Amino acid sequence: MTQKYYYPAIDRFKLLAAFLVIAIHTSPLTSLSPEADYILTRVLARTAVPFFFMVTGYFVLPKALEDAAYGWSYLKRIGLIYLISMVLYLPVGIYAGHFKGAGIISILKMIFLDGTFYHLWYLPALILGFAVIFLLLRSLPLPAAGAVCGLLYAVGLFGDSYYGLIPEGSFVSVIYQGLFHVFEYTRNGLFYTPIFLFLGYAVTRRRPSYALCLGALGITSGLLLGEGILLKLLETQRHDSMYLFLLPVMYFLFSALLEDRREEQKKTFPKDLPLFIYLLHPLFIILVRGGAKVTKLAFFVDNSLAHYAAAAASSFIGALILTKLPTLLPKRTVPHKKSKAVIKRSTK
Repeated sequence: MTQKYYYPAIDRFKLLAAFLVIAIHTSPLTSLSPEADYILTRVLARTAVPFFFMVTGYFVLPKALEDAAYGWSYLKRIGLIYLISMVLYLPVGIYAGHFKGAGIISILKMIFLDGTFYHLWYLPALILGFAVIFLLLRSLPLPAAGAVCGLLYAVGLFGDSYYGLIPEGSFVSVIYQGLFHVFEYTRNGLFYTPIFLFLGYAVTRRRPSYALCLGALGITSGLLLGEGILLKLLETQRHDSMYLFLLPVMYFLFSALLEDRREEQKKTFPKDLPLFIYLLHPLFIILVRGGAKVTKLAFFVDNSLAHYAAAAASSFIGALILTKLPTLLPKRTVPHKKSKAVIKRSTK
């Protein structure tokens, strides 16, 4: 019988990652220092989404490779979550004018590649990236699959943070312009997602020692910070989601968090809480801004830190209520059915 382990540090970082995503979308340190906010939200917080992908690569992908039906069931669940999310944000998107003038091709691109709202890109990226890495690991040896994922990420880098290094008007520039007609960013399920799913899976095969992880994490985090600052100064970034040193940072960070392993689960918060925070936080950002306008409490919009705190707190409470909703609803009472024996005795 296989021993099942629980990873409290992984669970806690999932919650932290959800709050980092809110920080990316609210820029909490802008009122204090735009430079500090850039470091927090455009460099350090970029660990959040890759972490979620690595969780899938570590916990889901091995089971899917053993049983394709399990993988298909997982993708159907993600697809259902995406469908519900699209419906939820459809009125907001229409009000914001996201679909104004969009033809059928543009709408299909939103649905299958870019997401129909600014944070929903994660779900189609997960579906596509999962399919890509599944096929690669099924058809290629592990090193070759990793090399393909690395090559895809390298292509994505030059459509993201390193875009400005491509000579303007060059053949390579023309290729990328063509790619951007297909999707808005290279931060997507083809170029971005597979490598982090692969890294999560690779950790299941071999994990460095805890001491090595901590030392390497410190070094690579410094290099990531330097990379992010340098690219900002050079003004090369078309977007700021993909960094070269993000790969080793995520590998060593995830490996270090796995060190906290328990045989008994100590439940601290509902399992789906980070997911619900991620999915719902744009609604609460809108509600905070609208509420501040109605109540004339401009402080919660003008002050970036207060705005973040209000959005994060309301998202947490709303997501927590949603996770608790099944237990709060009244339970249906099923009439007790007497056994046939009792019925027979009562009729005698």
